[in-house]
Amino acid sequence: MINLDWPLMKNSICDYQKKVMTDFINGDNRFTNGEKVEEFEGRWAEWMGMDKAVFVNSGGSANLLLLDAVAELLFKEHPRVSFKRRANTELSYTNLPMRVLVPSCTWGTTIAPLMQVGYDIEYCDIDLDTYSFCRDNMLRIREAKDIDVVWITHLLGSPSNIELIKNIFPEALILEDCCESHGARFNNQKVGTFGIGSTFSFYFGHHMTTVEGGIVCTNNKDLYELMRMKRSHGLAREASPGVFKTIKDSYPDLDERFLFPTVGYNLRNVEINAVLGLEQLKHLDNWINVRKDNLKMFNKILSKYGDEFRTVKEDGNSSFALPFVCKDKAKKDKLQQHLSDSGVETRPFLVGNIVRQPFISHPTPEAFVNSEFLHNNAFYIGNNQFINKDNMAALEDVIANVYS
Repeated sequence: MINLDWPLMKNSICDYQKKVMTDFINGDNRFTNGEKVEEFEGRWAEWMGMDKAVFVNSGGSANLLLLDAVAELLFKEHPRVSFKRRANTELSYTNLPMRVLVPSCTWGTTIAPLMQVGYDIEYCDIDLDTYSFCRDNMLRIREAKDIDVVWITHLLGSPSNIELIKNIFPEALILEDCCESHGARFNNQKVGTFGIGSTFSFYFGHHMTTVEGGIVCTNNKDLYELMRMKRSHGLAREASPGVFKTIKDSYPDLDERFLFPTVGYNLRNVEINAVLGLEQLKHLDNWINVRKDNLKMFNKILSKYGDEFRTVKEDGNSSFALPFVCKDKAKKDKLQQHLSDSGVETRPFLVGNIVRQPFISHPTPEAFVNSEFLHNNAFYIGNNQFINKDNMAALEDVIANVYS
């Protein structure tokens, strides 16, 4: 059997980028969060068309940072929120009664920070065309419950229908998890620019990489300043000079060097990762275009088999992966095994129906019908800038062996 040698992602760090990182190490003596991190934050914000960005050590950390800062900044005066202080006076968001809508098909570290911060989570089934919230399910939820936050996941490079979401929940705060959807667009506007904050991941297998890393984008100055402090232990000195002065003047009896106005973490990234990010960002637009072209070829192949597969909506899609959404589960299992035997690395459709995961254990997972369908009938293979027409032709032969 032919070996297609098709991993989820191949190494995108070229020799020149390695040299740039090596030159930086040999020419500098500061490697923790510093000038290069700030430069990368600025370049990323510019690429996004946003005001500010905060670079952290992972996409999961980006989610935690954004959700924690939003809870503290925007909801502490909300009439349905009550805080308590522990014996050590640390502020605790215990049982935070802010209800957040999340999709039932998403990634674990999209949900986990909501639990850690203390939000009230409301799961919503997804739509099979956009992989985002199902319209009918959103309408039923709106009739039954108040939704304070909509935590959108732009899944696998597919943009959510943000206009629909805002029409159904016009008063809700919009937050966007764009972990694997760099450059995706809705109505020709980049995802990650519709709400008060958005997150991205730069993990090795994503559109671009800083090896490990993530980033939060926002146009809200107060949220930005709070996230800067929370990223570094909650230290006031991490804020901009004007904000730092205001804080230290309010606490004259405390040493300004170790002044903690907020609960914080250590989520900082390092200079060398920012150096790599600056180089990778130069190629991102081109890489996204290659991914889009690959998706078009992939859809053309699948369309030859009628209703055996659901093709992927291309409009605005930046195509993180190439998903097989199959009509028949038995054929899906056979195709997935045949691809694996042919050297094509596969994965489940993200985690399928996430409410089935042990850390959630929802009492009625079968109620999320579309997520259940993807859980049982779908999987994906990698898409990246190294895939070309020859790879697609070989892939078509493998599919034909199962479906013809």
